[in-house]
Amino acid sequence: MDHHLENELLRITVQGTGAELKSLVKRETGQEYIWSGDPAVWASTAPVLFPIIGNLKEGKTRIEGREYAIPKHGIIRHNDQLELYSKREDRLVFRLCSSEETYAVYPYHFDFRITFRLRNEHLIVYHEVLNRDDRPMLFHLGGHPAFRVPFYVGDTYEDYYLRFEHAEDSVSYQVTDAGTVSNTDTRPVPWTEGGKVLPLTHELFAQDALVFKDLESRSVNLESRNHGPVLKLDYAGWTHLGVWAKTNGDFICLEPWIGLADAAEGDGEFAHKEGIISLEPNDVYEMSYDIKIL
Repeated sequence: MDHHLENELLRITVQGTGAELKSLVKRETGQEYIWSGDPAVWASTAPVLFPIIGNLKEGKTRIEGREYAIPKHGIIRHNDQLELYSKREDRLVFRLCSSEETYAVYPYHFDFRITFRLRNEHLIVYHEVLNRDDRPMLFHLGGHPAFRVPFYVGDTYEDYYLRFEHAEDSVSYQVTDAGTVSNTDTRPVPWTEGGKVLPLTHELFAQDALVFKDLESRSVNLESRNHGPVLKLDYAGWTHLGVWAKTNGDFICLEPWIGLADAAEGDGEFAHKEGIISLEPNDVYEMSYDIKIL
């Protein structure tokens, strides 16, 4: 079931399954900012990543001596058990609580909530993780929104670029064929304008995503060479950033993460995953990102 929300400037649609953002429209122009989710290319639009990002090494992990197979990107994506917990004038709140089904692959009791809030020209996506267990709870968290590129009629994919808040010289950590991330293998990034700009091409993603561990920037703009800025993503507080698209996909995913996919060199212990969050019993973890329409 789809759920809708609008203010004087924006209109959004969120799919109940997976609490996945399906549409973000500027009401004045009727322009859609979110990728269509074409199943012939990539059927998703904005998966919610919890309690893992990407793949586990060999598809499994060990938690307190037992082996678990958490699916790629975790247990929120494609999950039809989320409930619309609250709807107010400016926000939609979705909730998933642990169950026998989730416990079989992720052995913690939790309460996960995600809020989509409209404020003027902003869509703010809030995440809350409540530890309902009697021991520390370990997890990763991530966003995965896919934006339309090209955005304007007459543009090509190569007319677009990412403009970062600060000049960058970071390399990208290599994604392996198994979907893990190497701690040692990197590839150069074709920065321009002194590291402020990353031009977009389909070939940029021939080796999968760009994985950044040490960016100075905490915001990035999607811009058109012909029409100027399209949108801005603020990701203050997030530790990593992924940039990804299919080589035949007319979209760009800007992915704020806390943590990463399993390391290619990892030992399979969940507690040893890079960037793992440890949340004490009865505590709440909160993190958000902000999409601003420009």
